[in-house]
Amino acid sequence: MRKDSSYKLQVTSWLACLLISLTTLGQTVPKEMTIGDVHLTINESARRQIQEEVDRLTKSQTYYGIIVDRMNLYFPYIEREHKKARIPDEIKFLAIQESALISDAVSSANAVGFWQFKDFTGREVGLVVDRKVDERLNIVSASRGSGKYFNSNNFYFDNWAYAVIAYQAGAGGAKKHTDKSNYGKKKLTITTNTYWYLKKFIANVVAFTPSVGLPHSEGIWLEEITNAGGKTLEQIARQEKVDVEELKKYNKWLMRGSVPTDKTYSVMVPKKGTPPKKLVAENSAKKNKISAPKSKIYPTELTPGITEANKSTIIPLNGVPSILARDTDDVHSISARAGIAEKKFRKYNDMSDADKVISNEFYYIKSKKGKAKVGFHVAKSNETLWEISQQYGIKLSKLASRNRMSIIDELKPGRVLWMDKTRPSSEPIAYHELTDPIITKPVAKPTASTNPVEDEVFTQETADEEVIDDDMPSIEVPQVDMKEERLRKVKIHTVASGESLWGIAQHYEVKMDDLLRWNELPDPDALKVGQNIQVKAPIEEASVDKNIITHTVQPGETLYAISRKYDMTVDEVMDLNEMKTFDLNVGQDLKVYGE
Repeated sequence: MRKDSSYKLQVTSWLACLLISLTTLGQTVPKEMTIGDVHLTINESARRQIQEEVDRLTKSQTYYGIIVDRMNLYFPYIEREHKKARIPDEIKFLAIQESALISDAVSSANAVGFWQFKDFTGREVGLVVDRKVDERLNIVSASRGSGKYFNSNNFYFDNWAYAVIAYQAGAGGAKKHTDKSNYGKKKLTITTNTYWYLKKFIANVVAFTPSVGLPHSEGIWLEEITNAGGKTLEQIARQEKVDVEELKKYNKWLMRGSVPTDKTYSVMVPKKGTPPKKLVAENSAKKNKISAPKSKIYPTELTPGITEANKSTIIPLNGVPSILARDTDDVHSISARAGIAEKKFRKYNDMSDADKVISNEFYYIKSKKGKAKVGFHVAKSNETLWEISQQYGIKLSKLASRNRMSIIDELKPGRVLWMDKTRPSSEPIAYHELTDPIITKPVAKPTASTNPVEDEVFTQETADEEVIDDDMPSIEVPQVDMKEERLRKVKIHTVASGESLWGIAQHYEVKMDDLLRWNELPDPDALKVGQNIQVKAPIEEASVDKNIITHTVQPGETLYAISRKYDMTVDEVMDLNEMKTFDLNVGQDLKVYGE
């Protein structure tokens, strides 16, 4: 009997994974949908915006599967509490947007729990928040509180779409983002000017609706116990014959001691098997006509042993896509993650058959370019020509030929390398006194935007001697670490002992659920000391919801200086302005990120 049960569980898990893989093929944003009694018409421009967010939410099958598991555990209880409060069924998806359904999620504004209440707001909607109990972490209590909060906002706006905006901005803040003439209206048009939070909510509804009601990948469901007053979680675990650590995982709202007896509290007990029908989440896909594309989409063929979940974010460097090597990577695994043959991987990165992959270094998955986006580079101590070619995404042979040298020639520290042009035969080899890592760009003379470096020492090299040359033209040398500049695109943080995901999110001013999604982490406790995690949005997400302003190029300004002024990378400025070269003209208008 036990063997039969285990077999059924394996089949259920396999089926869940299969269904999730099918539902992530590409949900499309409908032209019309409803939130409660409010009919939404979505214009084409807004549909494209929302579709980008849907594609982002469904891009990682691993992350998507984690969210699907959580929502099908918790949605039955959200649906029940919201139904009692007469809240539209679609509102349940906002819990994904708010907390990724992580019970103890904490925002940078110190909002906590499934529905992200601050302590005083939680108390206002009837939640107990003290040293022993925090009901913001209890799915039943928190959902009951969210129902009250939504009803109070909808009482004012009489429009559920506007009530969604008010959930994030507050009733007062929502007034700035809503049209008073639509208060009480049952029809609303969604445009590119619609407040971002509402469009993101629509994207969550579209992305996750098709997977509502799917079985949990591990066959888990949650049973509610309401008569546990006076008992500890240890006692409840023995009574229900479940692992106490698993019980604690779903009941983090009880901080210490036994369940209080002052009122009824819901204790969630994890069970395995087929859940009762009432605990299967309701799917409203037909109501909003949300479906996948009609045309067939086939999964890409992967190298054996490498799954879609193991693929990595692709980062453009010098306009060439690259991938960051993990600690455990070799040529086989990294080329498989990139989806290219090992032979091509070695060719693109100028590697011989004997060369090994170096962890935390960037490797290219397409051919590097013939020149870099900077003018000059000063070689550091122990730096090789190959390392420099990797830093700038320039072919090793091209880098050597631009500097009239062989790839096997010794590279002396301080040598000024030409990166985007070939050094003229009449131009002597220059050396710069080494201090910090530098990138160089020639200038005829100092301008208002140029800060010449003092005490520069250059030499020229002849066939048989090196001499000091005081007549060499000045070279602007802003102090920049190229690896740091590259990592600004996808910041990598190495987890230290004692660090938590919440603390890391606070440090980098990002949301914890974003860290989970970018790194495909199943939960905040999955961190390991020494693990490298991505702490900045992938480049394809970087411009979402950004305030785009215009910068007019001034005399003497470089693309690099402009990018630093607006806390951007050179590639971000070029991508935003669809630039193919880094040449600038005085008076040229560039799009940049504003405050």
